[in-house]
Amino acid sequence: METPSVMTPQTQAVRDAYDQLAHTYDTDFTESHIGRLQREALWRHFDRLFQPGQHLLDLGCGTGEDALHLAKRDITVHGIDVSPAMIEIAGYRTVDEDRVTVEALSLESLSKLNNGPYDGAFSSFGPINCVQDLSALASDLGRLVRPGGIAALSLMNRHCLWETLLYPLAALLHRRESASSEWSDAPAEDEVFEAYYPSVKEVRQAFAQHFEFVSAPGISLFLPPTYLEPVATKYPKLVALLATTDQATAHLPLLRNLAENRLVILRRTSRPR
Repeated sequence: METPSVMTPQTQAVRDAYDQLAHTYDTDFTESHIGRLQREALWRHFDRLFQPGQHLLDLGCGTGEDALHLAKRDITVHGIDVSPAMIEIAGYRTVDEDRVTVEALSLESLSKLNNGPYDGAFSSFGPINCVQDLSALASDLGRLVRPGGIAALSLMNRHCLWETLLYPLAALLHRRESASSEWSDAPAEDEVFEAYYPSVKEVRQAFAQHFEFVSAPGISLFLPPTYLEPVATKYPKLVALLATTDQATAHLPLLRNLAENRLVILRRTSRPR
């Protein structure tokens, strides 16, 4: 199995981090109640944007969950991921699915991918947040996606409703702890790798030469983050209600800016502008 070709310190850090997460990723996220509801929200958009018979590129395929979902709709998917450990699991999961292929390749190495053109591309839950140079990514996708094809890129928001609500509460609890408490003594956790949080406007600008902007609905506005999974387990009906509320509201102006994720939908133009 090949390792990603472009191995900058950032790429190495991202690869190492997701290699460590790979064997618990499905248990912690994919199979969690909140994670499933978040992914189903994303799938509703994918099912509308992509049609049976198409050939798609999955950017940051992880363990292959999205590719397998789309394969059930007679869509062929080629998935790439920076993490060889993720790709190994995805390979096991998709070995009997002829419509899915995977390979270890970083998003920074898309220039080495030559098995297009694709009818579209997609990315789920933040791989794009690991990319510093969006213009280079846009150029590569401009070569790989046919004119008229859709790129649906899910990015994590820098701010979201739940973080806005929880941060003051966490600060209040922190102030109430004594100086000798475990909380106040705990060192700040360093980021494993650098994450970038481009605005929708910045994504539009980076892709403008090759793609036109379509829309940017929110994903997970009222639905809580996955680290609140114990809440979902204890109050499943409440979480289901929040997920239903998301469907009705997460696309609305202003509110979508507070969603945990934004799905930036772009259409490949006929020629560079």
